Amino acid sequence: MKRVFATALITLSIAMVGQAQQPGEESKCATYTELQKVFQMFPEQQELYNAQELLENSRVGTTVNADGKKVAQYVIPVVFHILHEYGNENIDDSQVYDLMTVLNREFNANDPDSVDLVAEYQNLHGDGQIEFRLAALDPFGNCTNGIEHIYTHETNFGDAFSKVNQWNRARYLNVWVVDIVGTPGAAAYATPPASTDGSGFWLDGVLSRWTYIGEIPGAESVITHEVGHYLNLKHVWGDLDLINNPPSICGDDGVPDTPMTMGWLAPCPMGIYPNGWIVCDTANNVVEDVQNYMEYSYCDRHFTPGQVVRMHNALNGLPGQRNQLWQDSTLVNTGVKDLQMPQVPTNDVNNLTVPLCTPVADFHTADRTLCIGGFAQFEDASWNAVIGSRQWTFEGGSPATSTSANPVVSWNTAGWKKVTLKVTNAAGSDTKEIDDYIYVSNDWADYTGPVLMNLEGNSHWYFKNFNYEWNHGEFKVVDGYGYDQSRCFKLTTYKDISQADPYTADGFYNNRLGGSIDDLITASVNLSNTSNVTLKFKYAYATNATNPADITERLKVYSSKNCGETWQTLSTITGVNLVTAGFAGNQDFNPTSNTMWGEKVINYAASATDTKTRFKIEFEASDVSSNLFIDNVEITGILGVEDQTIMNMQLTVFPNPSNGEAINVEYYAQDEPTRFTLRDVQGKIIAEQVIDLTHSFVNTTIDGTDNLPAACYFLEVTTGDHSVTKKVVVL
Repeated sequence: MKRVFATALITLSIAMVGQAQQPGEESKCATYTELQKVFQMFPEQQELYNAQELLENSRVGTTVNADGKKVAQYVIPVVFHILHEYGNENIDDSQVYDLMTVLNREFNANDPDSVDLVAEYQNLHGDGQIEFRLAALDPFGNCTNGIEHIYTHETNFGDAFSKVNQWNRARYLNVWVVDIVGTPGAAAYATPPASTDGSGFWLDGVLSRWTYIGEIPGAESVITHEVGHYLNLKHVWGDLDLINNPPSICGDDGVPDTPMTMGWLAPCPMGIYPNGWIVCDTANNVVEDVQNYMEYSYCDRHFTPGQVVRMHNALNGLPGQRNQLWQDSTLVNTGVKDLQMPQVPTNDVNNLTVPLCTPVADFHTADRTLCIGGFAQFEDASWNAVIGSRQWTFEGGSPATSTSANPVVSWNTAGWKKVTLKVTNAAGSDTKEIDDYIYVSNDWADYTGPVLMNLEGNSHWYFKNFNYEWNHGEFKVVDGYGYDQSRCFKLTTYKDISQADPYTADGFYNNRLGGSIDDLITASVNLSNTSNVTLKFKYAYATNATNPADITERLKVYSSKNCGETWQTLSTITGVNLVTAGFAGNQDFNPTSNTMWGEKVINYAASATDTKTRFKIEFEASDVSSNLFIDNVEITGILGVEDQTIMNMQLTVFPNPSNGEAINVEYYAQDEPTRFTLRDVQGKIIAEQVIDLTHSFVNTTIDGTDNLPAACYFLEVTTGDHSVTKKVVVL
């Protein structure tokens, strides 16, 4: 989903970022390519950048000795923001603990791989003496383990606006962990000090894909590389990305003890040129520093003493407020100096410890809609501390309570179900309770055959809506704005932020709207005896985009035969095809005439298994989305009845319901053999049998139907061109 950036923010957000990644990915660093675009649009930004470089080149490092050793240790508090949708990107805290070990090892000249440094760099192994500690107090003074887990669709973008909930950058190094990094092929990026001053403070920090967090062979130094950028280090070839990416000519990073370098794409050239990579100064046989953490070669081994000087200069400079990160007052306010609270080990090799905090309760299941008797697998996603004990409560569920981390629950009654999780440890407890979390559908349909759900009367009560992020926008019933000014559903995406602080989440509401998803699910309809089925609905939509290319929102329609446990895509409306009412004008758009409405018609191939079919309308927003309206959901078709031949059979199916006994049938056979096909709710054939008897009374058992699992089944009975379907329930 395309992100639309305000011009004023482009200047800030693309200011200067550094990226690195794994061998084999599509591209390396888009940093300088994007920086060049900013320079072309905003020449004054280049002037600021150049001024900072001139200042840096004129400085003399006074905080380190000649061998790169600092007189005293810098300590930097760190917070990790794990952005996720409960997938693999919601990494375990142990990955962060592993990464902290790597950072502290590599910024203090303790990388065990440094023994492989080529001879020219054995004496150029700079000790940064920079220690990174996970924050122990959040900005409000609450106990934290330095890692917060945030459910948000922003994990799918990994751009400037994905930097949600930044903690004061003067006190914390902020690291955001996402599923996808915005620049294609990138693993991570960071903001050097001079790029985020003034109103761009909210951009400051490091952003990385989750697969690069931890002690990962071949990729463990990615964040070291990014923190190097954060502390004002360039790539060893300097700014040459402005010309080529990767650079194909030799460049310089402004650090005296790193030579001119062309740059190297993986794999590590040390296996090819064991005595060193020499390209830029062959006359003097100068070995280039491709083993530097600021290279791309993935044989990272060291920083140089000159790079240490540059990082220490950054930590003592005003740009980016880096000079405030390590002050005693900061260490006290972030809880990392002389911790007095109980601590628990993280079991890493450096015996890193974190404070024992009260946990934050959180849970998840992918199964939000079920049939009666269906199962949901829950996951305890609580964070901020090790969990000592947990207590689940499932309204009407079986089991009704649990102490398991990942319980499996079923329901035998229909309706919305409340779910509660209480987590506890020695520091305290926290509870999360959601009233309408799971919806369980009845075994029977709300409607039969063709039906018009015009939302007048009580028909809207049969619809279900899901606002997955519990945010401002959700489907709600409104009066007076529907087709013919009737009742309809309105998905409100507009929010008045004119009075909001532009640097808060509300201020960035529109910039973070793209990619959010809301669902509207229809009543269930029995279509098993309906032919020529079509689904129709009216929709009204206006856009806030002024460029058609920016209209990237999508409306998708799905069907489900099993109460929403699985969905099949029927149709998608995208881009300008979704717009029925023109430009919304950045206000609370409401349709005022029928000319603002469009209609979607979808053919649907109903079958005997469509006994309680639901349809879902899913809207995926963009950053320029406006309000969406849905009305007059209609299912048309021809409702059939059992013909005379079927009626003459006088078919009986028993026992029904059963307790696992085999299915028996009694009937009067007609002119042709009779075929019996038993299917489950997904349409899979469970048993099939043909009985050749004709013109006689038949009483028999259908083979393969004994000891069936408890569920709802459908028995299709066909004789010649005549057929009927009977529902069979096994308890």
